[in-house]
Amino acid sequence: MSEHRVSPPRVTPGATRAPRPPAGSEGSTDAHRQTGFLLGAECDLVLHGLELEGAIAAASTGAKSRTQLLAASLGLWSRAWLARLDALHAVEWGNYVAAIALVRAAADYQASMLYVLRDGGAEWQAWLDSGGVSLAADVHATEFRLHAFRAAEVLAAHETLGPVYRVATDLSLSHFGSTLLTAGNESGPDRVLMTFGDRDFHFGLAEICLGWLAVLGDAMFGALEEFPAVFTLSDAAALGAWRRQTAAIAGASGRCRIEIVERDGEKRYLVHNWRREPRSAPRRLLL
Repeated sequence: MSEHRVSPPRVTPGATRAPRPPAGSEGSTDAHRQTGFLLGAECDLVLHGLELEGAIAAASTGAKSRTQLLAASLGLWSRAWLARLDALHAVEWGNYVAAIALVRAAADYQASMLYVLRDGGAEWQAWLDSGGVSLAADVHATEFRLHAFRAAEVLAAHETLGPVYRVATDLSLSHFGSTLLTAGNESGPDRVLMTFGDRDFHFGLAEICLGWLAVLGDAMFGALEEFPAVFTLSDAAALGAWRRQTAAIAGASGRCRIEIVERDGEKRYLVHNWRREPRSAPRRLLL
């Protein structure tokens, strides 16, 4: 058994909306304005969820709660929290490519956190016991062994994390279809119109990303509630209200969303209500 103690964690729970981009920034200034005007309530909801998570993190790190299980889950939780916060900022600045990649990373971190919690921290403890953190005297270094660790079984079974991770992964990889979706979505059967550095506002992409961030926050609260012996959830009423608002937004029929369909024995993605601006006629895209 390792003798690593758990020091008081440094918790920085504050979260803010993205600042207005500098004057003259290509595209993103208008994206920031339009996102705030058209989707400000959704951005504020995502931000409020992050603030509630920060409060729970701060309340859960008292002296009696400082176990290796808390330390292991807190690190992965922090990575997921920061990825979602930066994804929100990327949406506000019209950088949907970065937002999608950050959503993918957040889902992966959250699944890993849930695995650690359900495993009781056994794999983390085994990693510590086998010299996961040690001294490498021959190179005069402190050693953090990487320890390849994935939560594939959680992603395969979880009703929220798995679907978000799979779609965000396909859209963040260099597939031709996902490249066209994010960098050339004005293309059609008769022409290819590619862009470079496009940070203009896109209503459909913004709705997709904000919807993902909302349901990932809901999944995180579900994980925290599953382990009351590890985390201190002090304001159940606020959490309940936030989750009800999230469910209402995520389930709205008119928002842009991605459905998994099957065509010729192959799973495909059907994008509903795709439009650059709210006043544009909604259409569908098949990936």
